[in-house]
Amino acid sequence: MLTPNTVDLFSRFMASEFDEKDIVAVPTAFQSIFGKPGSQTIFSPNALLAEIDIIRANERIAALGPRGTVSRSLGSLQKNLNVEKSTSFSRVFPLSEEEGDITGDQILYRLAGENPYEQKDRLTRMRKLALKIHLESIRRTTRMFEVLASQSARTGKMDTIIGTANTDLQFDFKRDATLTVTPSTKWDVASTDILGDIDAMCDKIRSLGKVKPNVMFVGGGAMDAIINNTGIQTLADNRRFELVQISNKDSVPPEFSRYTSAGWNARGRLKTPKGYEIWLFTNVDGYTNSAGTFTPYMPVNEALITSTMARADRYFGPSEQLPMLAQRRQLYSEIFGFSPEAPLMPAMEMSPGGIIDPGMFYCDVYVAQDWKKLTVRTQSAPIFATTMTDAFGLYTGVLT
Repeated sequence: MLTPNTVDLFSRFMASEFDEKDIVAVPTAFQSIFGKPGSQTIFSPNALLAEIDIIRANERIAALGPRGTVSRSLGSLQKNLNVEKSTSFSRVFPLSEEEGDITGDQILYRLAGENPYEQKDRLTRMRKLALKIHLESIRRTTRMFEVLASQSARTGKMDTIIGTANTDLQFDFKRDATLTVTPSTKWDVASTDILGDIDAMCDKIRSLGKVKPNVMFVGGGAMDAIINNTGIQTLADNRRFELVQISNKDSVPPEFSRYTSAGWNARGRLKTPKGYEIWLFTNVDGYTNSAGTFTPYMPVNEALITSTMARADRYFGPSEQLPMLAQRRQLYSEIFGFSPEAPLMPAMEMSPGGIIDPGMFYCDVYVAQDWKKLTVRTQSAPIFATTMTDAFGLYTGVLT
């Protein structure tokens, strides 16, 4: 049994305080699917409504007929050219708001990690507390982004109030119903034809979404089922076919680097019987839900198939604040020591490839009328839209 060290000069004055929030991850795995090259990130600080167009293309061929005739004579088989069919949505941006209070008596006490003989002034303590509230608010908001991005990518819908069952409080991106499938034979049955299921979903995405799938995001339980599947193991052992490779030995192609940087773990690749080459990724991150339960962002019994070419946009709407006046800007700067137009971001590995941007957050502060309390506030208005909605296919309930 270890004996505690005596409090000495080093441990009293030189060891910085431990704050576990500094090492708690803020994942961005599902957010990496949105706003990537080929998609858009739209900031709309002055408009309440989001205008979203879900575009569906076709793969018809041009008409061909004998000279001297009119192609329209081909009748209903060759219709008039229509270059763009789309579904338009006009919705009010949702709003998240995180607040934290600092009271007048709170800044009279020594803060965690504060040298007891230093006697920091109240303004310094208030700034330090305010900064901690500000950074924690951004962490929580970023986790909310991840929940919404996961929901949108997987289901083609996004709540405006998390957990709502009211369809009027959801963004529905009108994904084709056949792209969400619960397999009749579960994947953890060793003899299940998992590759057949993957091929079937890839065919649907190729037909309806007009892109060739090349990536599958897999829950932990579903990944175990793939590894233990007898058919896949047989193909993996047959080196002449080289259809299956579940390993990390091959370097991940550059088109997937955005995913691995954001927290997805590359597990290998599959070449299906029909010729689709699919890279597999898993993720172990999760969040604490309102009931206090750890919840994975990627459910353990699901598998999401899509393409790196699938367009998925993200929108960030306005705050719900009055315009910033000079007096408030000066107050904010005096309290925090930096401008409210340039909020500080947490010093964590949470923003690879520009996934997180300060423009996603609106930060301000207001003081109680009696000047005994200060409130730090962070607002955000996100929408994660699967614009090419039929380029995403979900297997759900794959385990017994």
